[in-house]
Order: sequence, then structure tokens, then C-alpha cells
Amino acid sequence: MELENLKELWAKSATQPTASAYQISELIYRDSNSPLAVLEKKFRSALYIFPAVIILFAGKFIKDGYTGQSITMWLLFGILFSEFLFSLLNYRLLKRLREPSGNIRENLLKRVFLLQRRNHNYLYLHTGLYIVMAALLELSIHFNFDNTQNWWGNIALPLRLIICLAFVTGEYFIKKHSQKKLYGQYIDRLNDLISQMD
Repeated sequence: MELENLKELWAKSATQPTASAYQISELIYRDSNSPLAVLEKKFRSALYIFPAVIILFAGKFIKDGYTGQSITMWLLFGILFSEFLFSLLNYRLLKRLREPSGNIRENLLKRVFLLQRRNHNYLYLHTGLYIVMAALLELSIHFNFDNTQNWWGNIALPLRLIICLAFVTGEYFIKKHSQKKLYGQYIDRLNDLISQMD
């Protein structure tokens, strides 16, 4: 009988948080200034920007028609769309974070780790798309398949390569800094709070 009671207590302690863990989980889930709440607001506000981007691109498409669109313009749209998808997926993940199930700490750890990985991987995806854009600019000169980019061919090749390298490098570090400021610092604070739930 005592053995069964001990097993029940052990099972409850595995799923129910201690007093300090409960206070921290309340801070994470209920506080309107918690890192979770701030991240949710930031990703939600990023979703509102994309409809404006669609209107701008739709206006350009109506004005110039399908044939008037450059490949780099479509790629730029793809970059902005990937930003929208990144925000949408992470916003949905944060919404799921607000519905804890099972072990609260494990649930938080797993989903915050996923958020961290997405944030990290998106930086490389974003930079990779700009590298593709730079490569397309070069290809458009050599194969003349995008007449809107002829101005790029008037610049000497060594200077073009320096400009591309400087742009992609600068873009990487600027994006890394902005990702840290917008999302990374709050993800780190979430991890700190979760670590205190032991």
C-alpha cells in the first residue's frame, strides 16, 4: 500500500511543478511583459507588414505587366515572403507554447529550442537568398535574360564582385544583429527562466 502511494506521489511530482517552478511558469505564461508575450507581439506585428508588401508588388505588376518584372524583383519578393513565413510559423509555435501539456518544463524547453533553431537557420536562409540574388545579377549580364539589369553590366567585374561581397557580408551581420535584438534576447531570457524551473 505504501509503495503504491509513493509511486503516485512520484508520478504527480514528475508532472506538477514545485512552488518556485509554478511561480516561474506563471511569470512566463501570465505576465504581459514576459519574454513569451513580447515575442508573440513581435511576430504578430511582423505578419502585418506583408500585406503592404503584396500591395506594393501587385501595383508594380499591374503597372509593368508580367514581362516587365525582373528575376531579382521576384527573388526579392521571395525573400520578403520567407520573412512572412518565418514570422507565421514562429507565431503559431508561440501560440502552442501557451497551451502547456505534460511536463511544463520539458514542453517549454523543446519548443523554445525549436524557436532558437528556426531563428538561427533563418539567418542562413536569408543570407543564402541574397547570394542567389547576386548570382542572378551576374547571370543576367552574361546570358542577357533580364534587360532591366543591364546597368549592372556597366560596372567593372572586380568592382561588382567587391560590391556583392560587401553587400552580402554587411547584410549577414546586420540581419544577425537585428535577429538578436528582435528575437534572440527574448529567447535567451526564456531559456534563463526555464533553467530556474529545476
